[in-house]
Amino acid sequence: IVNEKDEIIGYEERNDRDQKSIFRATHIWIFNKNNDFLIAKRHSEKKFAPNKWGSGASGTLEEGETYESNAAKELEEEIGLKNVILKPFRKIYYENINGRRFCYIFIVSSVNIPANEFILQKEEVAEVRWISVDKLSRWYKESPDDFVPSMKYLIELLKEYIKNENQN
Repeated sequence: IVNEKDEIIGYEERNDRDQKSIFRATHIWIFNKNNDFLIAKRHSEKKFAPNKWGSGASGTLEEGETYESNAAKELEEEIGLKNVILKPFRKIYYENINGRRFCYIFIVSSVNIPANEFILQKEEVAEVRWISVDKLSRWYKESPDDFVPSMKYLIELLKEYIKNENQN
């Protein structure tokens, strides 16, 4: 648990947190060489947002973890991706029905793995797929309930990231 400056003030188990607690999380944005974005569908038995689509990998920091160590751990655990370069993108703060958090977003680029070849952690991830950011944005506008609540914030950042990358 952290304060408004993202300084650790204590530790609580997820089930013990209240809505006022601020926690730390990561999202890892994974792109292939075509600049398609990897999305992951949460398992149907997840307590929060079952069967909803979100970033390719994400997680909540545990005691002793840094944002980067958590991102690397979640990539390997959830989709079997390891030994990749995690490029820090941005730390954001947001609130939704799952509470308040600081979330660090990392980028992994040029992944050359077909969606069906990722090694999924079945109790976390039901499915992954590659999708263009434009198609993802349209899908979200048409059916926002298909996605985790944080996609509301992440879609705009994704579009900004792609725009900036295309200008470079």
